[in-house]
Amino acid sequence: MYVPGPQRNARRLVPAVLAAITLPLAACGGSSTDNAADPAGPPDVDAAKEQAQQFRTAGMPDDWINFGEFYQSVCDTYELGCNGFAVQAVNRTDTDMSSAEEIAAFKNESTNAPMCSDIGIAFGQVAEEEGVLLQYTPDAAADLPAAFKSADGGWVASAVGVISIMTNTDVIPNPPRSFADLLKPEYKGKVSISNPVTSGTGQATVFSSAAALSQSKGEFDLDAAIDYWAEFFQLGQRNEAEYSAASFERGETPIRIAYDFVNIQGADLVKDKGVGVEIVIPEEGGVWQPSATMCNKKTEDPDLAKLVLDHTLSEKGQLAFAQVGARPVLYTLGKLDVPAELKANWLPESQYANVIQYPDDSWPHPSVVAARWENDVLTAGG
Repeated sequence: MYVPGPQRNARRLVPAVLAAITLPLAACGGSSTDNAADPAGPPDVDAAKEQAQQFRTAGMPDDWINFGEFYQSVCDTYELGCNGFAVQAVNRTDTDMSSAEEIAAFKNESTNAPMCSDIGIAFGQVAEEEGVLLQYTPDAAADLPAAFKSADGGWVASAVGVISIMTNTDVIPNPPRSFADLLKPEYKGKVSISNPVTSGTGQATVFSSAAALSQSKGEFDLDAAIDYWAEFFQLGQRNEAEYSAASFERGETPIRIAYDFVNIQGADLVKDKGVGVEIVIPEEGGVWQPSATMCNKKTEDPDLAKLVLDHTLSEKGQLAFAQVGARPVLYTLGKLDVPAELKANWLPESQYANVIQYPDDSWPHPSVVAARWENDVLTAGG
């Protein structure tokens, strides 16, 4: 794993990602209960039933790795009598946030704080450092490698994605199929990417290129990734417009870099309208990179949060993620079978031939990536 030298980071000693995490957020209404001292024992299902009547999540919209169905499965499996779909707002509500914003909400909101959130996995270590996590570990987490869970509890990997390229082929008839292709002049100003300073998807984009562009197969070269994205910005390849399904359909943001399951869902939104779409894993490869579910030590709903962590690594919970093209983390580790009908919407397995498992016990710290992005990538774009 790359460790930054003193010269590379000398220009910025306080990375923007840490500033984002410590920004104060307005508190939401409700009663306040600090459950930091709660024991790490098993959940009380009767207590969870009461807590499930009104609870809040963050960064877990119904259509993100199928969290609507996942939470409904939690409600049904434990007979909690709740509705898990945030869009219906009967029992669960959700607030859209980035990984950094979620950690800030866990830390700074004192009333009606989010119970659980979805984060890019590299942000798990930030949540640990900030001391915001519920000290509970599901028994099934024993099957996860160290880089896929918190040593002290509070977050576990959920579903795994790989960075992919989605192209509107009505606008771009010769779509890019590799990281190398994305640097070609014909794609100047046409490629939408997420910001690695605050976004888990943005960090995943950097990590994927670090695996794909490494000179040694199976290794991880953050220097090569940063050099690549510096060239990308210098060439003006980034599309500055805000990506949306509508802008993709209109051809205003015709190339999008995102997780495979996100692009699969995005393509489904426009295919029925006759829009031509191609999704590929870059030919150079990438890295299997999980999202993670983390739960808040300050939540007013600790028993329900523990059930959510348990269910994340249960067979039912894992298969809920598979329904929308996300690969359950236990499947990628060879510990879960996924029925063929659930794989029907996945990209062909052959596209993943050069995708690797992350080789170390912990991911590069988001602050390292954020600092290098601001110092070495954005400066290249002028």
